[in-house]
Amino acid sequence: MSHGHHMDQSLSRRGFMQCAVCATTAAGAVGGGSSIAFAAAAARGGKEALHEFPYGAVQLTGGVIKEQYDHIQAHYLALDNDRVLKVFREQAGLPAPGPDMGGWYDKNGFVPGLTLGQYISGIARIAATTGDKAAHAKVAKLVEGYGEFITRTKNPYAGPKAQDQWAAYVMDKYVVGLIDAYRLSGVEQAKALLPITIEKCRPYISPISRDRVGKVDPPYDETYVLPENLFHVAEITGDDKYRAMAVHYLLNKEWFDPLAAGQDVLPSKHAYSHTIALSSGAQAYLHLGDPKYRKALENAWTFMEPQRFASGGWGPEEQFVELHQGKLGASLKSSKAHFETPCGSFADMKLARYLMRFTGAPVYGDGLERTLYNTMLATRFPDSDGGYPYYSNYGPAAEKLFYHQQWPCCSGTLVQGVADYVLNLYFHDDDALVVNMFAPSKVKWDRAGGAVEVAQETDYPAADTTRLTVTNAGNGRFAMKLRVPAWAKGATLKVNGTAQAVQPGTLATVNRNWKAGDMVELTLPQSLRTLAIDDKNPDTAAVLRGAVMYVGLNPWTGVESKPLALPGALSPVPGSKIAYSTEVEGRNLVFVPYFTVGQERYNTYFNIG
Repeated sequence: MSHGHHMDQSLSRRGFMQCAVCATTAAGAVGGGSSIAFAAAAARGGKEALHEFPYGAVQLTGGVIKEQYDHIQAHYLALDNDRVLKVFREQAGLPAPGPDMGGWYDKNGFVPGLTLGQYISGIARIAATTGDKAAHAKVAKLVEGYGEFITRTKNPYAGPKAQDQWAAYVMDKYVVGLIDAYRLSGVEQAKALLPITIEKCRPYISPISRDRVGKVDPPYDETYVLPENLFHVAEITGDDKYRAMAVHYLLNKEWFDPLAAGQDVLPSKHAYSHTIALSSGAQAYLHLGDPKYRKALENAWTFMEPQRFASGGWGPEEQFVELHQGKLGASLKSSKAHFETPCGSFADMKLARYLMRFTGAPVYGDGLERTLYNTMLATRFPDSDGGYPYYSNYGPAAEKLFYHQQWPCCSGTLVQGVADYVLNLYFHDDDALVVNMFAPSKVKWDRAGGAVEVAQETDYPAADTTRLTVTNAGNGRFAMKLRVPAWAKGATLKVNGTAQAVQPGTLATVNRNWKAGDMVELTLPQSLRTLAIDDKNPDTAAVLRGAVMYVGLNPWTGVESKPLALPGALSPVPGSKIAYSTEVEGRNLVFVPYFTVGQERYNTYFNIG
């Protein structure tokens, strides 16, 4: 395999700096023709309709999302520091105690040391949310170990394959780890290591942002994922050269420009890397103020909708497909790799949050909820030896398997994505608290009119109702807006017992002068429905209840081909809040939420003709 950067091996640091000068010129073009315009656009910035809450403002207090969150927190906190740092210490000639990681991570692995920065990032996010001092200390120790390596070594990569084909990808992970260590865990050393890391990695990175097409065609590196975090580095360091570098690596010609113009360029693209690149476009919008990037994100979401399986996932064999040719349906038989799950979920949920922030539109909250419940939340728990979930399989008689090699990329995005669950639940503007998801939790909103605190109690999605209680009202002058999903026909809302009309697919707004003890009760009827896999296979469909995808448990050979009257044939399993069943040729076919499936076989799509 050839990354293609070998022809650039003669690229000196001086040559790259000349490239950075070009980047400054390119930056001017983004802003409107000059570096002065670039600076003005950067100062102007893109507008947000809603804002995220910082880590620590939202706490999970129970339910299925918290169960996974707690498990992942424990799992990554328990990762042995010496084991994680060993390959870096070996590369730098330092004492390297502890066992080898194995798999992708080791010196001769597929991408040596690839996920260190993501482990640091995810643990820092969890630490900032929970206040876990041990997690903060772990972040500091891992940064210290990485710092010993990066300050001693000439080559910033832990093994040859990392530098040869994934140089930009790995640098990006280093950088996000250092950003979060500094911002969220207060590790000052991480700030000092950012410019050192970038300068040492730059000679190995393509001087231009080069598109990646599909899963197997070189170049494999994803330079176009760099800008999101480079914009953050510019903020942290105050050095505009990193902003210029971010602008330089935006994949405008092949990605943002056609998307903004309304052209669907998704088919044949590498699905995960182009979706995560949309986060770079989001930061470009926020930093440069160019509406092109916001429009590109909105159009990309629209074009992704028909690419989605019922789970919200996309990209069989890591590629977006040509539409209206039945290719999603065909992939059920040709592939067992339908969605690159932790990585793709991480990218998809970030995209949804950015679009929520930019537009305030609840459709993105609907999408975010579906993706969270059916992909990241539904992954198999990892083991102690680098066994991690990678692909979701929506074909017949599928199982939740580990990737065939240890410590794949998804071991990094798993901890980051789960750590970000707290960002998905609530948003705010100056005057309103937006309730986007329904999970036992509490939120503290620090605002000029005094701190507002709200607690949410629910057994959703097993139950239809959630209850929000104002525990601290501040000055009482704010609105509460609750997302009513588009599928929630017959939804009802009560404020202190008094009913208020709501419309599915909107944010239901409650305006009042709040006081402590005020209660809002939202009921979302989660009726069963089916969703066809694509427009050429309308009779091949999956079952959903509300946002949650259901699968047939322990299917037998050929059951996916039997015509079934779904969802009408399904009846609740007595005594269960979540399971349904039907009889097929004298056998019981039981449907359960996909996120509850452990090691059983399951079937996602059925013949409803």
